[in-house]
Formats: sequence, structure tokens, C-alpha cells
Amino acid sequence: MTGFRLQPFPGQDSGGVSIQGTIERTPEAIVLSFVLQGNLDDIVLPAAAELARRDNLWQASCLEMFWAAEGGKNYWELNLAPNGAWNVYAFTEYRTGMRREERVGEPRIETSHTPDTFALTVELGIGSLHAEHASLRVGICAVLEHRDSRLSYWALAHPAEKPDFHAPQSFLLRQ
Repeated sequence: MTGFRLQPFPGQDSGGVSIQGTIERTPEAIVLSFVLQGNLDDIVLPAAAELARRDNLWQASCLEMFWAAEGGKNYWELNLAPNGAWNVYAFTEYRTGMRREERVGEPRIETSHTPDTFALTVELGIGSLHAEHASLRVGICAVLEHRDSRLSYWALAHPAEKPDFHAPQSFLLRQ
């Protein structure tokens, strides 16, 4: 299990919020946990709803993971909304060839919410995409929608002048 802490994009105020979590790879899945703590009153976190596959989740509060096989150009993107909406996309190379990835099944998602903590854990079956021992590069990030409608962008690293979660340089974790 590997721990992580996300950083807001340079120049963006954290608003008294921190985002940390863990990631673990099993033979058939990735298990990813996010914990948001602090001043959550300023963050739009929709209440849990029916687990459903939806598009455009990154336009509001969304927890994300990008991953690629070591040495490969193609990569995948997982989007998780606080309310249980999700999606997985495949790309043939940097921001090219985006399509829904149908080879993954519905993830198992658990959430909990208190006044100052929001936690989300997901188990995503990726065994149909990668051999059990294939080395993966992983980027973890988040978009937070604030009550004033602005978005803040969080990642392990911000290698470009603008937020860019697709940048291969931000896939810093190895699984």
C-alpha cells in the first residue's frame, strides 16, 4: 500500500482542505482511497446516489486516477464523483483517441461523510487490461467545486503552467 498527498495547483488556495489517501494493487484490481479533511463547508460534495456510469464528471467535484503500463503511450482515466457516479476512459496517447473503456466492470465504491471529513474508497477491476505483474505508472488528482462555483485542481505534481492531469510527468506512483 502506497500513501499519497495531493497539492493544489500553484496559486490556488487550499481553502483549509487537505487531500490524502492510499493506493494498492491486487492481482485483479486497484484499490484507491481518498480522504478530504478540513473546511468541507466550502466544497460541493453531492450526497450519495445510485452507482451509475456518467460522462463529464470532471466539470464538478471529481476524484481521479490516471494510469499507464510502464513504457506505453496508451493510458486510462478513472473519474469518481462523490455521489457514486463514475467512468473509465481509454486514450491511445496523450489526449488522443478518448473512448469509454468497456473492459472494466462497475467499480465497488464506498463513501463516508462527516462535517469535516469525506472518504471514498474504490476497487476497480483492471485484470482484463493488464497482466497481474505489469508495472503501472499512476497519477492521482482531484477537481473540487467550491460553493462560489470556482474549481480547484489537485494532483501529486503540477508539471505544466496550467493544470493538466493527462501529463505523463504527473504519473508519479508505481504499482
